[in-house]
Amino acid sequence: MSSPAAIERYQPVFEGCRGADRQSVAIRAYRQGDVDYRLTVDPHTLRTRLEKASVLECDADPGNVEALLSGTPYRRALDVERESEHLVQDAGIVRSLTPVTGYFLTVDLCPSSKKGFNQELFETLEHASEVHGTAALPVALAVSGRWMKKHPEAFAWLRDETVAGRLQVTWVNHTLSHPYDSHLDLAHNFMRETGIDPLAEILGLEKLLLGQGITPSVFFRFPGLVSSPELMQIVEGLHLVTVGSDAWLAKGQQPKLGSAILIHGNLNEPAGVKLMLEWVARQK
Repeated sequence: MSSPAAIERYQPVFEGCRGADRQSVAIRAYRQGDVDYRLTVDPHTLRTRLEKASVLECDADPGNVEALLSGTPYRRALDVERESEHLVQDAGIVRSLTPVTGYFLTVDLCPSSKKGFNQELFETLEHASEVHGTAALPVALAVSGRWMKKHPEAFAWLRDETVAGRLQVTWVNHTLSHPYDSHLDLAHNFMRETGIDPLAEILGLEKLLLGQGITPSVFFRFPGLVSSPELMQIVEGLHLVTVGSDAWLAKGQQPKLGSAILIHGNLNEPAGVKLMLEWVARQK
């Protein structure tokens, strides 16, 4: 079997697009083989799709794009992101922007030297249909490129379970290398470290996902949840929605309705996974 053609001319765009049955916002353009593609966002659902440019009519006029976004959940999410850009940690969306009766589970896959991952957690999500009579519980999976490369078998399992429909995964950008230096203080660590190229970190992870047959979502999570106004402006310029958390379980934060729950699925934070599994068991 031949390898997929290389992804070329990968670049940010901001275009209002009209297809056969829907309007969307294109945030990336690239070529693969001899075909031009757009990564588009539905401004009402925030779901992303890969679409051939040939089937779209796109307009890059900023005023027209903003008119398309006006009053949509996508516009509201981008506005909330901008309002919180001064925060050092947990900038962006940390909980639902509208009243809900549930929670949002986010699982981070940061770089780890440990073999494997918390597979039991994901199998528990898959088996939710046996308890609730519905599909697998959805999860936002914040994946880093270094974890993907270090754990190819674990990543392949997650990808294949998602493709088969046994997992409901939203793939969140957690950067290509997930910068971190244990010797640096918070103000100079993670993406704030000197010499880090934010565009390469963010766009590089998107290309890595695309090369694995995965459509990147519109969501982004900073390593360590640590950002700066300058970094937030870069993310905003890429038209991504930053996701933080108000319920990092291993830190003792208690989720409330609408919370973005955070745990790590890379074997580095067993306490958080244990709390999550116990919580799921209590829902039976």
